[in-house]
Amino acid sequence: MTDTTTTDTSTTDTSTTNEATEADELSLDPAERLMQGDAWLQFCARLADVGDQLQSDDFPAGPRDRAEGYRYLTRLLTMALKSELEFSDPDYPTFFRHEDPWTQWGGPNADNLYHRAAIDPALTYRVWMDTVDVDTLLVSVSEGDMQLDEYGVYSEKALEDFEVGTDGRLEVIISPDEQPGNWLGTDPMARLVTVRQYHTDWPNDRVAVPFIERVDGRGDPAPPADPADIAEALDRAAHWVERSLHYWNGYLRTALNGATRNEIGKPRTPAGGAPNIAYGSGFWDLDDDHALVITCEKPNAAYWNFQIHTMAWFESGAFHERQTSLNCAQAHIDDDDKVRIVVSHDDPGVPNWIDTERRPVGLLAYRWVQAETMPVPEAEVVPLAELTGHLPANHPTVSPDERRESLARRREAALARYR
Repeated sequence: MTDTTTTDTSTTDTSTTNEATEADELSLDPAERLMQGDAWLQFCARLADVGDQLQSDDFPAGPRDRAEGYRYLTRLLTMALKSELEFSDPDYPTFFRHEDPWTQWGGPNADNLYHRAAIDPALTYRVWMDTVDVDTLLVSVSEGDMQLDEYGVYSEKALEDFEVGTDGRLEVIISPDEQPGNWLGTDPMARLVTVRQYHTDWPNDRVAVPFIERVDGRGDPAPPADPADIAEALDRAAHWVERSLHYWNGYLRTALNGATRNEIGKPRTPAGGAPNIAYGSGFWDLDDDHALVITCEKPNAAYWNFQIHTMAWFESGAFHERQTSLNCAQAHIDDDDKVRIVVSHDDPGVPNWIDTERRPVGLLAYRWVQAETMPVPEAEVVPLAELTGHLPANHPTVSPDERRESLARRREAALARYR
């Protein structure tokens, strides 16, 4: 389940306006529709229609917005085809990675590595991985994705909640009936198992590669492709793209309309999110000459971070090569045990700069994970020319050369995570 940061909203999905026509088209036998080519033509027509919807007044219309919007559709399609076609068979499950810098949707955490696999809640599965030098991770069993109105999270445990072998091997059974040892229970509505890894020390945290198999299907290859299965997968993939495009755009627009700009809200746990993660957020609205200074007591938490999200697409920026996020291992803490974040379009020459990517308006989100304290950040808009007066006298500075070197190391570490 992708992390989320704002309140749940109901949005108008214009992709449903032709539901009656689509229902008639899809009422034919799925195998026959594929054999005749209709399934593919309908799939392409739905994609063309959703592309046309980017031209509506519901979406931003500047050159950068349009370029990002159509790129976003290709990213949604990549995710949809993986989720609904390539990796959709719960009888022969395989973990696949999503939410990397090139397939973002739903506000991903820049410090997470996400893997998911399809499951049948009536079956029993074995999940295993090598966790040596892994910081921490969460394994969860859930219903699906928020934009599909699938909010259920039925069981979840962190790495420290499991028994791990002396060699670092973690093995977990997922089944409807309780099992001895490491076990996560299913629910009749459960369809996904997700492994969410946290990488706070980007250069050094190791990546765990998760594996999954049906316990009574070890070594069995998947059967050949079936026409009916492919037709139904194409239908689901088109639906996933349609719902995703409109849901997240409406989600952000509604949140922005109900927010006071340049203020940060209190942390909370939203429906459909992980129960041990609290989120807070606020929208910046800045010109070139001002910055948003965020001051916060350092939380007593296993992990925390601040990061941006883009309007309309709910992506997290080019976090692999720009400093659009900072976590508890990366951020500078002042002598008074406070974190001071500076959000601005241009580099202000301080360590805790959050790069807006020169977006006039956007969402700044934060996460407290397994937190014992829940501090509420305070925000203030200040002229960039007066920034030093709003920071401690001994607050560090960062030169342009130091920033370039820092970004080069950031990029190398991020790309190593997604190798």
